[in-house]
Amino acid sequence: MAAATRGCRPWGALLGLLGLVSAAAAAWELASLRCNFGAFCECDFQPDLPGLECDLAQHLAGQHLAKALVVKALKAFVQDPAPTKPLVLSLHGWTGTGKSYVSSLLAHYLFRGGLRSPRVHHFSPVIHFPHPSHIERYKKDLKSWVQGNLTACSRSLFLFDEMDKMPPGLMEVLRPFLGSSWVVYGTNYRKAIFIFIRWGLALQWAQCGGHFSEVQLYSLGLCSQWNILLPGPVLAGDTVTEGGS
Repeated sequence: MAAATRGCRPWGALLGLLGLVSAAAAAWELASLRCNFGAFCECDFQPDLPGLECDLAQHLAGQHLAKALVVKALKAFVQDPAPTKPLVLSLHGWTGTGKSYVSSLLAHYLFRGGLRSPRVHHFSPVIHFPHPSHIERYKKDLKSWVQGNLTACSRSLFLFDEMDKMPPGLMEVLRPFLGSSWVVYGTNYRKAIFIFIRWGLALQWAQCGGHFSEVQLYSLGLCSQWNILLPGPVLAGDTVTEGGS
């Protein structure tokens, strides 16, 4: 798929902006100062939802309902100055349905540094949790990492890839962070975003008689159903399926 461009502008349109380079540079410096000395940017958090919507429309084939749900959930969450719980998105489907691409776009259009932002935390079971026998240490480290980074900045994104390969029981430490309590471990976490990527539910759907084309991209906006993140019913909670190629 084509690389994301913040704002979703074609390269030709950028040629008309060459005369504004100096002014843009000055504006960037001013914005940087405001980010450094105030809460203007909320820790690198600069959502560009029109750009995200445009990029999804141009580069994610099919998935019309899923795209609409992702954007709708993000708009409601971002526009709420005091959300009661974090935004939790669960993206699951077969390989090639756009799960990883959508998650990278979300980071790109929500944080100034994209996936490289210090407020975006990407976890892979192969890299970060390779040995199931170390589960207790992983639990302690994961809880400490999430808690510490939310204490530093409540506007943080936590991306968990290949959920099906995570050591059993590891995700239990996240349970307190995904509900609607006001404070967890002394940390205000209600502005955080959690994204979980997996393909296991797609397999379960097929095993239950669902057609392959019906299993594409699932999107759960503002989800609080913990059984979605653990082995359990295929269609638990408010799961929505979107068919396509």
